[in-house]
Amino acid sequence: MMNKTVLRGTAAVMCLAFATAASAQETAAPQQPGIDARTLGNPGAAASSPAGTAAEGAGTPSAGLQEIVVTAQRRSENLQRAAIAVSAVSGDALASAGVTKPTELTSLVPSLQIAPGGGPYSLFYLRGVGNFSANSLSDSAIAFNFDGVFIGRPAGTTGFFYDLERVEVVKGPQGTLYGRNATGGAINIITHKADLGKTEGYVNGEYGNYDARRIDAAVNLPLGDAAAVRLSGIYVAHDAYMHDGSDDQDDKGARLSLRLDPASNLKITATADYFSQRGTGGSSTPVATGVSNRYGLRSPQGQAYFATQPNTVLGNYLSPITADIYQRNHSWGVSATIDWTLPFGTVTFIPAHRELALNYATVTPAFLIREHSHERQNSAELRLASNDDHPLRYLLGAYYFDEKTNIPSYIVNQQSNFNQQSYRTGTESEALFGRLTYAVVPQLRLNVGARYTWENKDFSGLLLSATRACVRPSSYFPTYSPGCPDAVPFPFTITTPPAPVFVPGADGTITIPGMIDETGPNARSKSFHKFTYRVGADWDITPRNLLYVSYETSFKSGGFFFDGAAGGVYRPEKISAVTLGSKNRFLDNRLQINLEAFYWRYKDQQVSHLSLDDLGNAIFATENVGRATFKGFEIEAQARPLTNTTLTADLQYLDGKYNNFIYTVPNQNDGVSNGTACPNAGSPGLVYTVNCSGKRPPNAPRWTLNLGAEQVIPIGEGKFVIDARGHYQTRSLTGLQFTPIEYQKAYWQADMQIAYHAPGDRFSIGAFANNIFNKTVVALSQPVTFGLFNVASLRPPRTYGIRADIKF
Repeated sequence: MMNKTVLRGTAAVMCLAFATAASAQETAAPQQPGIDARTLGNPGAAASSPAGTAAEGAGTPSAGLQEIVVTAQRRSENLQRAAIAVSAVSGDALASAGVTKPTELTSLVPSLQIAPGGGPYSLFYLRGVGNFSANSLSDSAIAFNFDGVFIGRPAGTTGFFYDLERVEVVKGPQGTLYGRNATGGAINIITHKADLGKTEGYVNGEYGNYDARRIDAAVNLPLGDAAAVRLSGIYVAHDAYMHDGSDDQDDKGARLSLRLDPASNLKITATADYFSQRGTGGSSTPVATGVSNRYGLRSPQGQAYFATQPNTVLGNYLSPITADIYQRNHSWGVSATIDWTLPFGTVTFIPAHRELALNYATVTPAFLIREHSHERQNSAELRLASNDDHPLRYLLGAYYFDEKTNIPSYIVNQQSNFNQQSYRTGTESEALFGRLTYAVVPQLRLNVGARYTWENKDFSGLLLSATRACVRPSSYFPTYSPGCPDAVPFPFTITTPPAPVFVPGADGTITIPGMIDETGPNARSKSFHKFTYRVGADWDITPRNLLYVSYETSFKSGGFFFDGAAGGVYRPEKISAVTLGSKNRFLDNRLQINLEAFYWRYKDQQVSHLSLDDLGNAIFATENVGRATFKGFEIEAQARPLTNTTLTADLQYLDGKYNNFIYTVPNQNDGVSNGTACPNAGSPGLVYTVNCSGKRPPNAPRWTLNLGAEQVIPIGEGKFVIDARGHYQTRSLTGLQFTPIEYQKAYWQADMQIAYHAPGDRFSIGAFANNIFNKTVVALSQPVTFGLFNVASLRPPRTYGIRADIKF
């Protein structure tokens, strides 16, 4: 029913769009040759207009929809004139939604599904494209960029969400302008830079349930006529959402921005930032105990449940988890953006250095992980962009990225299996890229882009492991009878593997040691290179109606993982995408309707998961798992029917399918199944090979809908502002085993806030409530290794409180 309704609505909207466009085309003013039609009749489209301040055409800022300038295509352009699928969320909208970390973007951008991984890791999915990449040996499929600087590690993507102009989400493969690790798209964090000639600032405060505190502030100071400095910072904390004291937050960050304009054609912006992450961090809870109870693994209820569950390898019961968990992570970076305007174009240079130090312990996957690591990256991008006042326009660039990661200690304790890893990785990536645009006539532009990437990776490390296995068969039906009832799991305090014991002990177990030595002459390196390209066209049907089409390819390079039998190497993954879109403004700038249809082909997707190598070592492998297809459409609408009323809606339909999806899972030794809802693709050994072809991918809900409304009520010279948001999505898979217990049912979430704003917005005070109906939503679920049950990580419960801000 919903399918037919939405399809009929889409057809009606498209008919309205093109009928209105055709009518407007008949009366549109003629344009001069060589002038970009995208700026005519639309002063807000000019690159010099600040984001969110200029209104379009005949409308006024108070009556029509506001404009947003984006840089998703490495040029400043009006969002409505950008011939690319991109969503932009303003800094004010992010602050009012309480966004302080990537996972909280899920409720604001329908195409995104971001889940908390173990420790500081975030797991990014965009329209079903992503990876459960919660370690340093695999990369995200969504490029995360901070002021134009690519962030190499998924664990380093928190700590940027304050004092922002906007967040841009670029949908679909970005193989030409972004390059590496943008197979599914890109997320661009754009900070508020220092402003010349302005002495201003603000302080925002927030307090709510779970003893939630948030303070963020910024001050902007001029340093003469040609320089300015801006200092901003944030502190955000709340108590645990889980009853065992986990799923809390304790973050601090600071940023310093310096702007220098030494000449009229030269602009230099330098930024330094620091972020500290403390607290216990995220966690999970046994699904069978009721996720809405939010017990957590270390609560009395979680521990009691663990004690009743079989340890299928040890031949006994799992021991309750009592390990301490913590986060003591920090990151910092420095970067600069230098823009030099010349008669033939603008030269942009972005050098950057970043470092990330991780020190955490987590039991999110229902076993202990401790990681100490240090990562540093250097990058530089050089671009030359032509002016837009000629029919032929170009953007040429070169990119360099160098990353070194040192992990002296990565410990995994799964009770019947223990391993300790130490390793080093290195990545050196170079690329040349460009894009040419030719205006056949001022209203019609053809474009072509290309990028060639050279990437070298190296890996050196040592893995020591031990597995304690029961040699007496257990019985599972009708009730569980341990084969080795006296067997004791590895204590959580163990730091070295025990001595090998091949003769069964009195408890009926044998201890099997393992070692994977990939140091010295066994160290590995490999080169990857790829040519990616884009072709497209865009047509200004009228100054306010744009139609565009494109075909683009992208890739993410391969890499390594520990594998004692074969030497683990995984291949690059690739995506090719067709996009057809239209962006439209109607009714004197009061109605905006943007449409996009897409078709993606995904090949050799990299999937990271627990497995065993041919020697019986427990490893976290990354495999290439065949092909998938994603297709669908998205409709974004905004309307200002009255001067003080703004309505928004964003609907996405996604049809995703694995055409070929075969991967391995450990043999749980339970005598029941392979632990998935997929059939075996061969005889089981140390692992099962399962065939999940034909299944719908994880984190790919068929329907996603966001609704929003803002009502301004004038009170004298002040005003009340009421904001309401709703997020709906249909059933989605939150794990990789395709079992019924891993599915999150369809759900609605609603947020609301009301605030009084003093005249001139000098200060405001108000109240807010997020997840008003306290819906429990599973973000990530996974089976317990060598166990027979699942655990789940959850999105936040209902939160509410008061906010106040002062501007000066």
